[in-house]
Amino acid sequence: MSLIVKHKNIKRIVFPAFMLSTSFVWGQKTVNDTVKNGTKDIEEVVVIGYGKVKKSDLTGSVSSVSAKDLAATPAMNALQALQGRAAGLNIVTAGGAPGANANVTIRGGSSITQSSDPLYIVDGFQLDNALNVIHPNDIESIDVLKGASAIAIYGARGSNGIIVIKTKSGKKGRTVITYNTFMSFDMLSKKLDMLSNPEQYVKYQYELGVLQSKPSAWSNVFDNNLGTDSPGFYSGANQRIANRYGSASALDWQEKMLGGTGLTQNHNVNVSVGNDKTQAFISYNYNKQDGLLQNFSETRNSLRANINSELYKGVRVDFNAMFTNNSVNGGGAYSGMKKILLQPITGGTLFTQDRLFNTQTFPDFSALDSGFDTENPYIETQASTSNKRTRTFVANAGVEFDFLKNFTWRTAGQYSWTNSKSTSFSDRNSRAFLTDPINTGINGSIANAETFRYQITNTLNYNKTFGEKHKVNALIGNEIWYEESEGSSMKLTKFPYPNFGLDDIANATVADKNTDRSSNSLLSYFARANYNYDNRYLITGTIRADGSSKFAEGSRWGYFPSVAGAWRVSQENFWQDHKINKIVNDFKLRIEYGVTGNNGVANNLWRTNVLLTDYPINNTQGYPAYVTSTNWGNRDLQWEELKTTNIGVDLAFFNNRIKLTSEWYNNNVSKMLFESVLPVSSGYSRQYQNIGSMRNRGMEFTLNTVNLKSENFRWTTDLNISFNKSKVLSLENGQLNKTFSVGGSRTGMVTYYATVGEELGDMYGYIYQGVYTTDDFTQNPDGSLTLNPGVVKPATGTPKPGDMKFAADNEAGDQFTRKMRKIGNGTPDFIGGISNNFSYKGFDLAVFMKFSVGNDIYNATKQSLSPYAMFQNVPSEFGNNYYHLIDPNTGQATTNLVRLKELNPNEGSSLWSLSNTNTSNIAYPSSYYVEDGSYLRIAQVTLGYSFPKEFLNKVMLTNARIYFTVNNLATITGYSGYDPEVSAASGVTVTPGYDSSTYPRSRSYVLGLNLTF
Repeated sequence: MSLIVKHKNIKRIVFPAFMLSTSFVWGQKTVNDTVKNGTKDIEEVVVIGYGKVKKSDLTGSVSSVSAKDLAATPAMNALQALQGRAAGLNIVTAGGAPGANANVTIRGGSSITQSSDPLYIVDGFQLDNALNVIHPNDIESIDVLKGASAIAIYGARGSNGIIVIKTKSGKKGRTVITYNTFMSFDMLSKKLDMLSNPEQYVKYQYELGVLQSKPSAWSNVFDNNLGTDSPGFYSGANQRIANRYGSASALDWQEKMLGGTGLTQNHNVNVSVGNDKTQAFISYNYNKQDGLLQNFSETRNSLRANINSELYKGVRVDFNAMFTNNSVNGGGAYSGMKKILLQPITGGTLFTQDRLFNTQTFPDFSALDSGFDTENPYIETQASTSNKRTRTFVANAGVEFDFLKNFTWRTAGQYSWTNSKSTSFSDRNSRAFLTDPINTGINGSIANAETFRYQITNTLNYNKTFGEKHKVNALIGNEIWYEESEGSSMKLTKFPYPNFGLDDIANATVADKNTDRSSNSLLSYFARANYNYDNRYLITGTIRADGSSKFAEGSRWGYFPSVAGAWRVSQENFWQDHKINKIVNDFKLRIEYGVTGNNGVANNLWRTNVLLTDYPINNTQGYPAYVTSTNWGNRDLQWEELKTTNIGVDLAFFNNRIKLTSEWYNNNVSKMLFESVLPVSSGYSRQYQNIGSMRNRGMEFTLNTVNLKSENFRWTTDLNISFNKSKVLSLENGQLNKTFSVGGSRTGMVTYYATVGEELGDMYGYIYQGVYTTDDFTQNPDGSLTLNPGVVKPATGTPKPGDMKFAADNEAGDQFTRKMRKIGNGTPDFIGGISNNFSYKGFDLAVFMKFSVGNDIYNATKQSLSPYAMFQNVPSEFGNNYYHLIDPNTGQATTNLVRLKELNPNEGSSLWSLSNTNTSNIAYPSSYYVEDGSYLRIAQVTLGYSFPKEFLNKVMLTNARIYFTVNNLATITGYSGYDPEVSAASGVTVTPGYDSSTYPRSRSYVLGLNLTF
């Protein structure tokens, strides 16, 4: 929207409407600001289910993000642009890799074991993963529906919240062409502090080798293969290390692998054309992002077009089509990040630094120590490649016509098609080949998946104003939604050499193959009624009935009602006539209650499948037989149910200079879809049942302020903050807890508990209390050690100084028995974002920060970097502070308490020793690896300049802006890992805050240009 100002003494000037916030004065003439802040607020509409409503008439809980907010974030996808900008919406990316997945939850999600993904509605139609599919430049607005009044109209899957996306369309008037581009230079924002001194590293390796009875392996790599029986091998080792490595250089693997610059480029062209009858819009987007690691990249091309036309008076048609082609190399995450960190920093006397980096040394090191499992990442990223290509086509069309003055009928349909192909290939230099060259050899995999969906929606809308104060809007409709998918995959081994890779698989061996096909459908009927009395009293009621093919006959239908009311107190006469109206110019109270459902489980769980097996007769194989599967179908399985209550207050102060929205909500989930363990006597092992319940309760605040405004300067602030607390109310068959283990013994493992009466995200393990010191023992005359009274005893065996010490967990309080205890929680106390926007004449500055407070992170990367195999590197924290058992004078281990005290003067603060006992202990999940994950991130700083109109007229442009952006400028956190914003485990609702080899997030420097012709 623009405002044209004319005056006899000035030239024609066009101002964007949202920039007008005060009066403009020339001489004695005054042009009043008729929009103030202004027209946008009064006329702002929110897209809700099957329609839209003025924000002032809204009864439900909705957070909105405009195209202007999204455009302020140079991003590959809308997920990145939306992070931290809407109250109650939590988006946590899996890492910084190109194409990385993200976990999206609204108000904590509504399920423990099933999907917490919200429902995405794009221009009235369901579209999965829409924030990754729709380019940010194509989005007009995003509305996050959270309360019952807003989500119950969608029924199915509404319990996880709904994200409604409205895309851009053509406008009336002259043809407008816009071109937006940016180029980003991405760099590693943080390096982990690994041991980098070759002398310290080799001394550490010596102690590890001797204590693990592998001194020959150490000598082979670091001591020119000097025999262990050579005179002075042990006693002179310390001096030889100092002489040989005192001035040696270290190989910085992080710098080599991640120290370069990744390039991201974006190009977007939009064309809008239209007259009074017909408007059309077409856009093309190209994005290419190269990761910090070689062979990691994402390329995205998308084309979208729509047309809206009024064929006759009261008859309108619309058509939208979109095609997206996305290709991700290297996968969305890199599980081998720890491989970079664990690499030897020197090849010693066995490898030169050049050979250490440029050859696959894995066979050499693993032959000397079978525990060594860190292949050369530089070679591996070339030898093992992967790609996922996804193509999506979406088309929808609708026709609507007005009749009988107050009625509007609309029929609309959508068809969407998605095809994906995932491939991987590992050649002769890969670890897979080197580990098993005979049975696996050169290998690869191919997986194809195809999904198509269609949706048909019919609605009848009635809109009538009675008298001047009574407004009624009613809607009834029905909807059909159908989805069908199929896929196939195969694993291939023993490719010949040379070969053409996956382009020719004729001579490879098919090690595994699989096909699948499934379909599901939804039939829905819904109705909604809105009543507005004098813009003061607002009531909304909805009802939806959904029938899902995922459930058996008799259990398919779910019924989801809601009711909401709002009172605009500021419209009352007693408020209007009181002086408080000059301070609080808008005051609205809202309350809503409703029921929604979730059917987010696999298809056909109500059936008991039959499997084909082989039955021997008279010791002869080959007789076919049919048996039931281990999972027992449940014909009584039905909808998961969410009952939600929301109370909201909307306030505006000082003529809309300050706006505050606050919400309190209480979401109770019952009849949860759980895979329950069955008794052995049933003949089956598992069955999906409707059992268990949970609750999410919290508060949200959104604050928008105009801090300063004048003719040339403007400063605004937008703040949102969300508090959520979950609670497990019940589980299956009276159980008190349910466990979810993540990770492995060498990748970092922790167990999460869902415990009745507690919140989700609880991490369980053992409480680390440092190490056993010399003060914990008495040395006997024969040299043996006795643990002093009152010192906690380990689970098994007799401890030694330097062994890891865990807190007692028995009733007597004197022994560690490996009983799991709570060691942290991965859910934050609150999250949010704050944006400050400044404008001065043609300049604009935006500073956006986001934060998370109160969440713990289980640093599984740190655990996997703990010493368990020779030749691998360790963090500096450990390499400079481990408990020494080797006496450098003898080169052998000592058990003498006096000498150990001398070797470890600060033993109370030392980390554990390199003993074999600790090699096992480090696999335990413990509180040592739990860190505070709170952070405040300066996520984005943008400085822009818009060229003046006088210049634009000369170059035949209507708008031109250049800008410079820094993304991920700084993060204030106490977390020692790459980044505190992590989601390395799937199922972020129940296993949040797990960090295992997460691809690091980069800092990017962006140059951008916006042009309008």
